[in-house]
Amino acid sequence: MARNGWLRPATGDDEASFPPKRDLPRTVLFGAAQVLLFLVLFQIYKVVRRLYIPRAESVAFDNALQILDIQGVINANVELDLQRWLLAQGDLILFFNYFYAWFMWVFYACAMILLFFAPARFLYLRRVFFLTMILALPWYIIYPLAPPRFMQPYGWDFVDTLAVYGPNYFSEEGLVTANRLAAMPSMHIGWTTIAALMMWNALPGAWRIVGRVFAALLVALMTYTVMVTGNHYWIDAIGGWIIVFAALAINRWLPWRISLPWSEPSPRSRTATA
Repeated sequence: MARNGWLRPATGDDEASFPPKRDLPRTVLFGAAQVLLFLVLFQIYKVVRRLYIPRAESVAFDNALQILDIQGVINANVELDLQRWLLAQGDLILFFNYFYAWFMWVFYACAMILLFFAPARFLYLRRVFFLTMILALPWYIIYPLAPPRFMQPYGWDFVDTLAVYGPNYFSEEGLVTANRLAAMPSMHIGWTTIAALMMWNALPGAWRIVGRVFAALLVALMTYTVMVTGNHYWIDAIGGWIIVFAALAINRWLPWRISLPWSEPSPRSRTATA
């Protein structure tokens, strides 16, 4: 099978373009169904991840000390200094807390923009998202990791900014609760990177540069956010990028559907995937 890149399927007609008016209602309905699908899968992902908490605590803290030692060898334990500086700026931490707590809605918005402008690319990168869920879950079992915000007893004076300033993203009162000892890999970073790849590929013409600048800023903002909120070490971000790269590599060699459910693939598309 021919392949022409990591971020879009090998077709001759996958350039970004807004759907014809006749397809808009169906595209809107399909997009709403996709957001619902993402929401459901995200909750299932959290439930599966949560199952491994009871047997992970002692190992998770040992692993956290190991990460801090590794970063310390290269004098790169920067998370605490970044957090202290930001907390000294007053209420600015609230922006980063809310961005951390609600980032999946940014992901959904980026996915819908890509769906409207380049549905073939949306279907292609949607599967990358699905693959990252599958690839990340075993890592949490193999390498449970306590986040920086839990390391006060070990001499690291991090603040749990979401607990102190809100919103309480890790509340135990909801139907689906999070695994608090699953810092590696950071899928806040991984899925924000996929959202950035969607925006990198979404907008047509003169707007392309806007999408790509937004994509770069989005990843940079989330990388800073996960550290200053005390939820991840910078090495966790690398773990998230490794998961995304692996998903892109696998996706590149899988067959795909390149049309929306109600559309027939073009002759060129059928040839490309034959």
